[in-house]
Amino acid sequence: MLVLLRFILINILFISFTHTILDDDILYDIKWQPELTAPLDLANSATFTSKRKETYSCVLPTPQSKDTTLPTYILNSELESFFQNLYSQAAPTCAYRLDPYWTYELCHGTHVRQYHETKVSGKRTMHQEYILGYYRADSQEKLVNDQGEPVTRIWYKTFDNREIPMLSVRYTHGASCDINSNEPRETVVLYMCNENGQNGIVNFQEISSCYYELIFASPQLCQLPGFKIIEPNQYMINCYPHENASQKPRSLMKIEREQQLSMAKTGVAQFTMTSADGTTFIISYQYGSDDDFKAIDKVSSDTSATINPSEPGQKSNEAYATGFLKKIFSGEECLASGNGWWQYQICYGKHATQFHEGEGQRISILLGSWDRDKHIEWITANPDKKSSQNNRERYVSLYYTDGDICELTNQPRTVEVKFICSNKEGHSGAVTMYLVEPKTCSYVLGVESSLFCSLVDYTDEYGIPDISKMFKTDQEP
Repeated sequence: MLVLLRFILINILFISFTHTILDDDILYDIKWQPELTAPLDLANSATFTSKRKETYSCVLPTPQSKDTTLPTYILNSELESFFQNLYSQAAPTCAYRLDPYWTYELCHGTHVRQYHETKVSGKRTMHQEYILGYYRADSQEKLVNDQGEPVTRIWYKTFDNREIPMLSVRYTHGASCDINSNEPRETVVLYMCNENGQNGIVNFQEISSCYYELIFASPQLCQLPGFKIIEPNQYMINCYPHENASQKPRSLMKIEREQQLSMAKTGVAQFTMTSADGTTFIISYQYGSDDDFKAIDKVSSDTSATINPSEPGQKSNEAYATGFLKKIFSGEECLASGNGWWQYQICYGKHATQFHEGEGQRISILLGSWDRDKHIEWITANPDKKSSQNNRERYVSLYYTDGDICELTNQPRTVEVKFICSNKEGHSGAVTMYLVEPKTCSYVLGVESSLFCSLVDYTDEYGIPDISKMFKTDQEP
């Protein structure tokens, strides 16, 4: 049956249809009809036979022609109602996005701000703040069309796997940025249509040093021409059985039954895909539990990334895991990860850094360096941080100090590097890293993997791993 489906799709590309236009933006599905009730459109159909000698005639739909020309500008007069709704309030209309440490504030037509608040004696107190840009009319792009009318450019950006038209507004002259030659911070606010939701910030990221991008979704923008999101067209390929065939090919029905039984027993099913070069892939999938999704949410909210140390064709996973750990804990190799503009790295027994590489340069911030004596001083003052052998949570915490001076506290940065035992099913050997900042310029770098589950068994009285004991068995003849 899979061969039949592949044969159908391949032959579609070679059949000359009078009224059919094949387009990557058009989605097709196959529906197996019970019987043929009307004569086929011979100019737009083809007949196929399965390995079981079952014959089917399939009819392609006739996609409606569409104007693929996307608008690039909109008259400023058409934007007036949208901006009046945002700007013409007695007080600025503001929206907020809460991340684990920072809160981002967009006050339309006023400013973009990043801040962190702490509570002192039950009262809310501002702890630290950066202005990421102010709205200024003279900072906006000024364009006119051929008729001399003021217009605004429509930008197109891929978001959620779709190309979406957006309206760009610049917020400039923010707080000075010490890692960018004290240049002022700047934010580009992109407004996008959102028919099914309320006004809100849907994405925020630092594109480059102290240059930010904020995406704001608004149902009001959908009312303006050129900003409504057009969903891809989807059409049905109708296939009809001949006299010698059932409604649906028997091989396909067998595969579907096997998938249903597999799903009922184990929650896992699979299907195969064949690429253009003939390579066949077996794709397995399963339903996730609430705990699975909570774990994913935790990793995502902590700006984490995953490293998989397994290698294709590895004969012994245990031997490879041992070699991997030796390289990391001997300091021969470092672990680096991170999503977005900033990346982070831990070189065991040496240092932890936060960095960005691009355009031929590297910006690096030292979060902390390893000093055994200072770690012992820290662990003595914080005994709750000592390695835990609890079956539910096994970890090793190491304290790295004397990082780069923090401009907000005038103190060196510090980071607690936490190697955590993680036994998530299906993630054996994968290493997940995340970086959070619970206090100003004081970080926690989490490194999770099932490879670290025995690490706590080889720590000394100060919670420091004894590497010679870890690999003693391997070193003995």
